[in-house]
Amino acid sequence: MAMTSMRRAVWGLWFGLLAACGSTGGSGGESTSEVADGTCGIAGCDDSVTTTVATTGSGEGGSADSGSTGGAATSGLPCDVADVVERNCLLCHAPPDGLFGAPMSLASAADWQVPAITAPTNKVYELAAQRIDDPVSPMPQNMVMSDADKATLHAWFDAGAPADEGADCGDTTTGGDTDGGVGPDALPCEPTHTFVAGAGDGSGDAFHVPENGADNLYMCFTFASPFGTEVQGTAWAPITDDERVLHHWILFRTQEPQVDGGAGPCNMPSDAVFVSGWAPGGQNFVMPDDVGLELGGPDNYYILQVHYHNVAHHADALDRSGVAFCTTETPRAHTAGVLTFGTTSIDVPAGATGATATGHCPSSITSLLPVDLNVLASFPHMHGLGRQFDTTVTRAGQDLTLVDVPAFSFDNQVSYIHDPPFVLKAGDSITTTCTYDNPGGTPVHFGERTEDEMCFNFALMWPIEILPPQYRICMTD
Repeated sequence: MAMTSMRRAVWGLWFGLLAACGSTGGSGGESTSEVADGTCGIAGCDDSVTTTVATTGSGEGGSADSGSTGGAATSGLPCDVADVVERNCLLCHAPPDGLFGAPMSLASAADWQVPAITAPTNKVYELAAQRIDDPVSPMPQNMVMSDADKATLHAWFDAGAPADEGADCGDTTTGGDTDGGVGPDALPCEPTHTFVAGAGDGSGDAFHVPENGADNLYMCFTFASPFGTEVQGTAWAPITDDERVLHHWILFRTQEPQVDGGAGPCNMPSDAVFVSGWAPGGQNFVMPDDVGLELGGPDNYYILQVHYHNVAHHADALDRSGVAFCTTETPRAHTAGVLTFGTTSIDVPAGATGATATGHCPSSITSLLPVDLNVLASFPHMHGLGRQFDTTVTRAGQDLTLVDVPAFSFDNQVSYIHDPPFVLKAGDSITTTCTYDNPGGTPVHFGERTEDEMCFNFALMWPIEILPPQYRICMTD
């Protein structure tokens, strides 16, 4: 997937034609939309991908509720511990059984005293004492627990995590109902199309997540295009059905024919294009009034990849999760889509700590841009060995940070919203650096499997129409 000299030549030809004919891609001015903070640290949630975050175009209502959901009891927790647990754990480890693949609640003192489902020789608090300091698979993930919060928990763990039945902490927790202002009903528009998981047998029934063998299950649900003409997405919302076992989902677009209503193991086509995704903590996404998401048309097919995490072995897990879109057939002034930065030249030696892979989108390429590109969001992506991620834009000798993730976690991958949009200009160079630790005994290279590695920044930007789909990768190694 590296940018070859042939591709650079085609870029030159394409942009030369645009310059000669006159581009309609817009002037690259800044959007006036307000965008909510897209960084979301989630305790106890595993393998999450891209958190979509609400935005507000003028006249399209306010941003989605991003915070308190209220109502989780912390019976028996000392008040200082309850405060730490509320901030770091309860989005996923909510009563009664946990959400988003987290296999248990952590809302009461009794919850910490039972055998850990994933390591039953330890009580939950004993395993937690290890995980909050684990450099490879820490809890919480994709966020840094403060030293003060760790000290509070360790002091409680060292004492055996005792209950304090007399504690009167008030109602300070945010676990339990995580919907807030999220979901199709919270959109400022009426959804026109949905893509959801199903049984795959034509019945329209929900997908039955297996009781066993689904600790780390990827399923793909396929669809023929529901669109009669080219459409744009104006807003979208996650549909989260059985939240006990739902890990994340991603919707892809492809030209390769797919079975309408199919369900089965994932065999992703090579031309699959990321459209949208959701992870725990994800919100609705409303595009700015003058920007539409490129969704495709009647010649496209769609694949909804859903990751299930039924560690608790629920026998009654029936799921219809997915995404609901508001769409328009009337093109908006600007069309947004994804341009990929990064590298496929990855070599992580056995036993390595801090190994890096670096990819460049050079100024010799971006100098061909006829207009500015307005980056709305970045989605960094690595696999299980990834530890840090950075994309830097160099302009006139000055380094500008596009996205910086100092504590990357494969188990909680989110998108980062740029407010205002980050403007890429002709002549900018974009450098993406991925850092890995490999405690294993064999080297790891680029590949599609979870056991392999990747280093990509999927950047949502407009005007995407100046780039043909086959040239929406800019990387040299």
